[in-house]
Amino acid sequence: MKRLSFVLVLTMLISSCNLPQTVTATAVNSPTLTSTSVIKVVTPSLNQIPLIWFAPLPPLPVVEGRPYTGSDDYIKLFETDAPWQTAASRIQVLKLYGEWVGYASQVQLEFVIQNAQQRGFALAMEFGPLDAEDCGEGIEGFSGVSYAVDAAKRIKAAGGTLHFIAMDEPFYYGHFYDGPNACRWSAEKIAREINQFSKAMKAVFPDILIGDTEALAGQAGANQYKEWVKIFREVNGYDLAFLHIDVDWSRPNWAQEIITIEEYADVFDVPVGIIYTGNGFDSTDEEWLSAAGERVKKLEIEHHANPDHILFQSWNDKPDRTLPESKDFTFTNFINDYFEDKAELGYKREGEGANLALGKNTRVSNFIDGLTGSFAVDGDLGTLWNSGGGPTQWIEIDLGKEYNILKIELTISQYPAGKTTHRIFGGNASRQYVELAVFSGNTSDGQVLIFLPDKPSTAIQFIRVETVESPSWIAWREIEVFDAGN
Repeated sequence: MKRLSFVLVLTMLISSCNLPQTVTATAVNSPTLTSTSVIKVVTPSLNQIPLIWFAPLPPLPVVEGRPYTGSDDYIKLFETDAPWQTAASRIQVLKLYGEWVGYASQVQLEFVIQNAQQRGFALAMEFGPLDAEDCGEGIEGFSGVSYAVDAAKRIKAAGGTLHFIAMDEPFYYGHFYDGPNACRWSAEKIAREINQFSKAMKAVFPDILIGDTEALAGQAGANQYKEWVKIFREVNGYDLAFLHIDVDWSRPNWAQEIITIEEYADVFDVPVGIIYTGNGFDSTDEEWLSAAGERVKKLEIEHHANPDHILFQSWNDKPDRTLPESKDFTFTNFINDYFEDKAELGYKREGEGANLALGKNTRVSNFIDGLTGSFAVDGDLGTLWNSGGGPTQWIEIDLGKEYNILKIELTISQYPAGKTTHRIFGGNASRQYVELAVFSGNTSDGQVLIFLPDKPSTAIQFIRVETVESPSWIAWREIEVFDAGN
């Protein structure tokens, strides 16, 4: 484990964090703000392992790809008596989105920065460091040096000291991304471009530390990031200050990949860590934070990992509420739960309304690429069971004993959309099955099928889902079976 001053790590997944080229609006839902020329700054303590970062999504304009505006009460976090004193005491770094730094009014920026520094938070900013050339325009990671310098100067003018830059996935989008305007640059060229970016940022804040955020997705796996850490040092003669891993949660072995990256980066004294998020399609704060909690347990309890740094961050629609810390399923309450008993994070597992399928044993007709039946009952809509074939395919869940079933929810993974037929069976402890429901009609990826009988289905231990018609390989993101109680 690294114990280096002003050095940190973790993982994140950010979209739409590039600075817009024209910004004219003002953030919404803000309390009355005042600023003062006298700022009491508490020196940040940055030697803690793990180092804790907080980066909720602030109010931002609705744009293509982001039809939401961020946490409704973001600005209230920075009121002096805001109800998150315990959670705030557990945080060392506040990370700002570069887009918001350019979007916020001067009064808002001063208000946030002054309160953050009075609380002893170090300030970080996330930004895409690369300049577009004959490629890269409009692609994440290519926000540009001049915009980053302007944003840093805004922070400085607001009385802030920027301790960290977390670069927004330059290697992933500069090298692996192969969509429109793709650059497909070599790792060496990207490292050289980052060196120029670093020099420009240090002209504003000479002591700033510049680290990287990268996506664990697609072809960019543990081996690729091991190579990236090495090449960066070879090209520039110094190391990344940290490496943030932005996880594609659907990767079946993401936890082990993070551990592999951390073990390798430790040789270079580059800290590595994790950002815990929910899913972009989660419809409530409870769903988003429960999914994040399941990921905490998978990495830190199931795989016994000890990240050098932890990031609590969102770039999704949820959570809407960061406050108060005393209320269940707010962002600050989640932070406290993480520290007080992380084993209790995640989805409800016992009692009326609990998801009885969560973590239970499964049998399947087939699976592909390690996407076993367990991923359909892991509480994570970002993962899935994939049979690797068309109909007929089936999955069976053993609830462990007989229960009374309130309802069953099945979240589809399907490409392309089209006509499907799914049959749901329930079996008792003796495996005597009855047909509970048939779903037949046009379906699409992410759609939820709900079996909700007029009265609970009794004495059910086994749930079997058979798909007999589909234009797609048969797969389920999640199958949830809810306890009706006694």
